[in-house]
Amino acid sequence: MAFTVSRSDCGTKDAEFEAYARLLRQQGVDLGKLPRAPEPGTSRRWLYVWNAREQAQAFADELIKRTRDDSWIVLEVAAPPSEGPLGPIIIQVGMRATGLVFGLHPLSRAMIQSALPHVNGTAKTTISINFETWNDFLTTHGSIETLAREIVPTLTGLTLPELEKLGYALIEDDTNRTLVFVRPGDLIQA
Repeated sequence: MAFTVSRSDCGTKDAEFEAYARLLRQQGVDLGKLPRAPEPGTSRRWLYVWNAREQAQAFADELIKRTRDDSWIVLEVAAPPSEGPLGPIIIQVGMRATGLVFGLHPLSRAMIQSALPHVNGTAKTTISINFETWNDFLTTHGSIETLAREIVPTLTGLTLPELEKLGYALIEDDTNRTLVFVRPGDLIQA
């Protein structure tokens, strides 16, 4: 049997996924090559898989302690786990008075470097888009989704097909609101 940790209230939100990935990394898990299964109930992201319920429960207990949220639970995984990167990639978006700042989350950078070592050193740390008003932004860029398709490859150093395989989420810093979500393509096939 295999087990994963998710939330009891309709799955892990994109901002909560950061705490999940951070704890895995702190426990020495390689985010680019790990046993994983689709998130039960949503198939929105990949989650780490443990072979023993006790190990998964210890992880859930630590997440509860760190996030002060008791919605984390252990779930049995029906299908056998696959090996691959934990995804989707997390892009942080800061809304400023003069525009937007996009940054590749450090955990996602580590995952990309492990899963796709050929992109090491090709990604940027942040990208700023300046505009005077939101209307100026919409006129120039169309939408945040359109802009994401231009910016995320530059931030990550990945091609669009590689990005579509890993998936990505743009999360607003101030509100933790998901602005854009692209489900991992290899998850859709699982």
